[in-house]
Amino acid sequence: MEEKYKDNGGKYEFDQELLDRAFTEARKIYKQRGFQTRMGYGKVPAITTVDMAKAWMSEGHPFTCENCGEVCENALKVLEAARKSGVPIFHTTTGYTGEKQWDLPRWDEKIPMHTLDIDSEWMQIDPKLKPRPEEPVIHKKYASNFFGTHLAQTLNYLGVDTLIVMGATACACVRHTVMDSTGYGFKTIIPEGTIGDRVPGVIAWNLFDMDAKFADVEPLENVVKYLEGIDSKVYNR
Repeated sequence: MEEKYKDNGGKYEFDQELLDRAFTEARKIYKQRGFQTRMGYGKVPAITTVDMAKAWMSEGHPFTCENCGEVCENALKVLEAARKSGVPIFHTTTGYTGEKQWDLPRWDEKIPMHTLDIDSEWMQIDPKLKPRPEEPVIHKKYASNFFGTHLAQTLNYLGVDTLIVMGATACACVRHTVMDSTGYGFKTIIPEGTIGDRVPGVIAWNLFDMDAKFADVEPLENVVKYLEGIDSKVYNR
Protein backbone atom coordinates (compact mmCIF):
# COMPACT_ATOMS: atom_id res chain seq x y z
CA MET A 1 0.00 0.00 0.00
CA GLU A 2 1.19 3.57 -0.65
CA GLU A 3 2.33 6.06 1.99
CA LYS A 4 -0.47 7.02 4.35
CA TYR A 5 0.97 10.51 4.83
CA LYS A 6 1.83 13.12 2.24
CA ASP A 7 4.29 15.99 2.36
CA ASN A 8 2.59 19.39 2.38
CA GLY A 9 5.43 21.89 2.24
CA GLY A 10 7.47 20.12 4.88
CA LYS A 11 4.43 19.26 7.03
CA TYR A 12 3.11 15.73 6.79
CA GLU A 13 -0.65 15.37 6.65
CA PHE A 14 -2.87 12.31 6.56
CA ASP A 15 -3.82 11.27 3.03
CA GLN A 16 -7.61 11.04 3.29
CA GLU A 17 -7.95 10.57 -0.46
CA LEU A 18 -5.86 7.40 -0.29
CA LEU A 19 -7.97 6.06 2.56
CA ASP A 20 -11.20 6.80 0.68
CA ARG A 21 -9.94 4.84 -2.32
CA ALA A 22 -9.09 1.92 -0.06
CA PHE A 23 -12.58 2.04 1.49
CA THR A 24 -14.21 2.03 -1.96
CA GLU A 25 -12.44 -1.20 -2.84
CA ALA A 26 -13.07 -2.73 0.59
CA ARG A 27 -16.81 -2.01 0.37
CA LYS A 28 -16.98 -4.00 -2.86
CA ILE A 29 -15.41 -7.00 -1.15
CA TYR A 30 -17.61 -6.71 1.94
CA LYS A 31 -20.85 -6.35 0.00
CA GLN A 32 -20.02 -9.35 -2.15
CA ARG A 33 -19.65 -11.38 1.06
CA GLY A 34 -22.80 -10.15 2.79
CA PHE A 35 -21.27 -7.56 5.13
CA GLN A 36 -22.46 -3.96 5.66
CA THR A 37 -26.16 -4.83 5.77
CA ARG A 38 -28.35 -2.43 7.76
CA MET A 39 -29.78 -2.93 11.24
CA GLY A 40 -32.17 -0.04 10.83
CA TYR A 41 -33.91 2.01 13.52
CA GLY A 42 -36.08 0.47 16.19
CA LYS A 43 -39.06 1.99 17.99
CA VAL A 44 -37.60 2.61 21.45
CA PRO A 45 -34.22 4.40 21.36
CA ALA A 46 -31.83 5.61 24.02
CA ILE A 47 -28.58 7.55 23.79
CA THR A 48 -25.29 6.92 25.51
CA THR A 49 -22.34 9.27 25.31
CA VAL A 50 -18.89 7.77 25.75
CA ASP A 51 -16.33 9.75 27.75
CA MET A 52 -17.61 13.14 26.65
CA ALA A 53 -16.17 14.71 29.78
CA LYS A 54 -13.81 17.68 29.73
CA ALA A 55 -10.71 15.45 29.69
CA TRP A 56 -11.67 14.32 26.17
CA MET A 57 -13.77 17.22 24.87
CA SER A 58 -11.79 20.28 26.06
CA GLU A 59 -8.21 21.36 25.40
CA GLY A 60 -5.29 20.79 27.74
CA HIS A 61 -5.51 17.17 28.91
CA PRO A 62 -3.49 14.12 27.73
CA PHE A 63 -6.80 12.58 26.56
CA THR A 64 -8.00 15.62 24.56
CA CYS A 65 -9.38 14.68 21.13
CA GLU A 66 -8.91 16.43 17.81
CA ASN A 67 -11.84 18.62 16.69
CA CYS A 68 -13.53 18.17 20.07
CA GLY A 69 -15.53 21.37 19.59
CA GLU A 70 -17.04 20.13 16.35
CA VAL A 71 -17.79 16.72 17.87
CA CYS A 72 -19.65 18.37 20.75
CA GLU A 73 -21.54 20.69 18.42
CA ASN A 74 -22.81 17.75 16.37
CA ALA A 75 -23.56 15.63 19.42
CA LEU A 76 -25.58 18.47 20.93
CA LYS A 77 -27.93 18.44 17.92
CA VAL A 78 -28.66 14.77 18.61
CA LEU A 79 -29.04 15.34 22.35
CA GLU A 80 -31.42 18.27 21.94
CA ALA A 81 -33.65 16.29 19.59
CA ALA A 82 -33.69 13.45 22.12
CA ARG A 83 -34.51 15.78 25.01
CA LYS A 84 -37.48 17.27 23.17
CA SER A 85 -38.89 13.78 22.57
CA GLY A 86 -38.19 12.42 26.04
CA VAL A 87 -35.58 9.92 24.87
CA PRO A 88 -33.38 8.76 27.79
CA ILE A 89 -29.73 9.84 27.77
CA PHE A 90 -26.93 8.13 29.68
CA HIS A 91 -23.53 9.78 29.92
CA THR A 92 -20.36 7.99 30.95
CA THR A 93 -16.92 9.01 32.08
CA THR A 94 -13.86 7.00 33.10
CA GLY A 95 -12.24 7.92 36.42
CA TYR A 96 -10.44 6.56 39.45
CA THR A 97 -10.71 7.25 43.15
CA GLY A 98 -8.34 8.56 45.77
CA GLU A 99 -4.60 9.11 45.99
CA LYS A 100 -3.72 5.40 45.64
CA GLN A 101 -6.39 4.69 43.01
CA TRP A 102 -7.04 1.09 44.05
CA ASP A 103 -9.72 0.90 41.36
CA LEU A 104 -7.21 1.62 38.58
CA PRO A 105 -6.84 -1.40 36.22
CA ARG A 106 -3.74 -2.66 34.43
CA TRP A 107 -4.71 -0.40 31.53
CA ASP A 108 -2.54 2.29 33.15
CA GLU A 109 0.52 0.30 32.05
CA LYS A 110 -0.31 1.31 28.47
CA ILE A 111 -1.84 4.78 28.69
CA PRO A 112 -1.96 7.46 31.45
CA MET A 113 -5.23 6.42 33.06
CA HIS A 114 -3.97 7.70 36.44
CA THR A 115 -4.53 11.25 35.17
CA LEU A 116 -8.29 10.64 35.32
CA ASP A 117 -9.07 11.62 38.91
CA ILE A 118 -12.77 10.97 39.33
CA ASP A 119 -13.17 14.00 41.64
CA SER A 120 -11.45 16.46 39.30
CA GLU A 121 -13.15 19.01 37.07
CA TRP A 122 -11.83 17.08 34.05
CA MET A 123 -14.30 14.28 34.75
CA GLN A 124 -17.37 16.50 34.47
CA ILE A 125 -19.47 16.04 31.33
CA ASP A 126 -18.39 18.83 29.00
CA PRO A 127 -20.70 21.85 29.31
CA LYS A 128 -20.82 22.15 25.51
CA LEU A 129 -23.26 19.22 25.65
CA LYS A 130 -25.53 21.11 28.06
CA PRO A 131 -26.02 18.06 30.31
CA ARG A 132 -29.15 18.04 32.47
CA PRO A 133 -29.43 16.91 36.10
CA GLU A 134 -31.84 14.10 35.21
CA GLU A 135 -29.34 12.55 32.76
CA PRO A 136 -27.38 9.88 34.67
CA VAL A 137 -23.58 9.91 34.58
CA ILE A 138 -22.15 6.39 34.82
CA HIS A 139 -18.59 6.14 36.13
CA LYS A 140 -16.82 3.29 34.36
CA LYS A 141 -13.35 1.83 34.88
CA TYR A 142 -12.59 0.35 31.48
CA ALA A 143 -13.36 0.96 27.81
CA SER A 144 -16.96 -0.11 27.21
CA ASN A 145 -19.92 1.73 28.71
CA PHE A 146 -21.28 -1.72 29.53
CA PHE A 147 -18.24 -3.29 31.21
CA GLY A 148 -18.93 -3.54 34.94
CA THR A 149 -21.88 -1.09 34.81
CA HIS A 150 -25.68 -1.31 35.04
CA LEU A 151 -26.31 0.21 31.60
CA ALA A 152 -27.60 -2.95 29.88
CA GLN A 153 -30.00 -3.78 32.70
CA THR A 154 -31.36 -0.23 32.73
CA LEU A 155 -31.90 -0.16 28.97
CA ASN A 156 -33.69 -3.50 29.11
CA TYR A 157 -35.90 -2.26 31.96
CA LEU A 158 -36.93 0.72 29.83
CA GLY A 159 -37.73 -1.54 26.87
CA VAL A 160 -35.03 0.03 24.68
CA ASP A 161 -34.33 -1.67 21.35
CA THR A 162 -32.02 0.91 19.73
CA LEU A 163 -28.91 2.54 21.19
CA ILE A 164 -27.33 5.67 19.70
CA VAL A 165 -23.64 5.92 20.60
CA MET A 166 -21.55 9.12 20.48
CA GLY A 167 -18.25 10.13 22.04
CA ALA A 168 -14.59 9.18 22.31
CA THR A 169 -12.52 7.48 21.27
CA ALA A 170 -13.26 5.78 17.97
CA CYS A 171 -10.56 3.15 18.35
CA ALA A 172 -11.18 2.21 21.98
CA CYS A 173 -14.11 3.18 24.21
CA VAL A 174 -16.61 3.91 21.42
CA ARG A 175 -15.68 0.78 19.52
CA HIS A 176 -15.94 -1.46 22.60
CA THR A 177 -19.25 0.14 23.59
CA VAL A 178 -20.65 -0.41 20.10
CA MET A 179 -19.54 -4.05 20.04
CA ASP A 180 -21.10 -4.69 23.45
CA SER A 181 -24.29 -2.87 22.49
CA THR A 182 -24.82 -5.17 19.53
CA GLY A 183 -23.82 -8.14 21.67
CA TYR A 184 -26.54 -7.26 24.18
CA GLY A 185 -29.10 -7.24 21.37
CA PHE A 186 -29.57 -3.52 20.68
CA LYS A 187 -29.76 -2.02 17.21
CA THR A 188 -26.73 0.28 17.33
CA ILE A 189 -26.53 3.65 15.57
CA ILE A 190 -23.55 6.00 15.27
CA PRO A 191 -24.32 9.53 14.01
CA GLU A 192 -21.64 10.87 11.67
CA GLY A 193 -19.56 13.71 13.09
CA THR A 194 -20.12 12.77 16.74
CA ILE A 195 -17.04 10.57 17.29
CA GLY A 196 -13.65 11.85 18.46
CA ASP A 197 -10.08 10.56 18.52
CA ARG A 198 -6.53 11.90 18.65
CA VAL A 199 -4.62 10.88 15.52
CA PRO A 200 -5.40 11.15 11.79
CA GLY A 201 -7.32 8.38 10.08
CA VAL A 202 -8.42 6.56 13.23
CA ILE A 203 -11.98 7.88 13.16
CA ALA A 204 -12.49 7.18 9.46
CA TRP A 205 -11.12 3.66 9.67
CA ASN A 206 -13.05 2.65 12.78
CA LEU A 207 -16.34 4.10 11.53
CA PHE A 208 -15.88 2.20 8.28
CA ASP A 209 -15.13 -1.03 10.11
CA MET A 210 -17.92 -0.68 12.70
CA ASP A 211 -20.40 0.10 9.93
CA ALA A 212 -19.31 -3.08 8.17
CA LYS A 213 -19.66 -5.34 11.22
CA PHE A 214 -21.35 -3.94 14.34
CA ALA A 215 -23.48 -0.81 13.79
CA ASP A 216 -25.13 1.54 11.32
CA VAL A 217 -23.14 4.73 10.79
CA GLU A 218 -25.84 7.21 9.81
CA PRO A 219 -25.95 10.82 8.58
CA LEU A 220 -26.44 13.21 11.48
CA GLU A 221 -29.63 14.70 10.05
CA ASN A 222 -31.21 11.24 9.71
CA VAL A 223 -30.62 10.47 13.37
CA VAL A 224 -32.03 13.84 14.45
CA LYS A 225 -35.16 13.33 12.32
CA TYR A 226 -35.62 9.84 13.78
CA LEU A 227 -35.42 11.14 17.34
CA GLU A 228 -37.83 13.97 16.63
CA GLY A 229 -40.47 11.37 15.71
CA ILE A 230 -40.26 9.39 18.96
CA ASP A 231 -43.16 9.45 21.43
CA SER A 232 -41.99 9.22 25.06
CA LYS A 233 -44.98 6.95 25.83
CA VAL A 234 -43.10 4.02 24.25
CA TYR A 235 -40.89 3.60 27.32
CA ASN A 236 -41.55 1.28 30.25
CA ARG A 237 -41.60 3.59 33.28
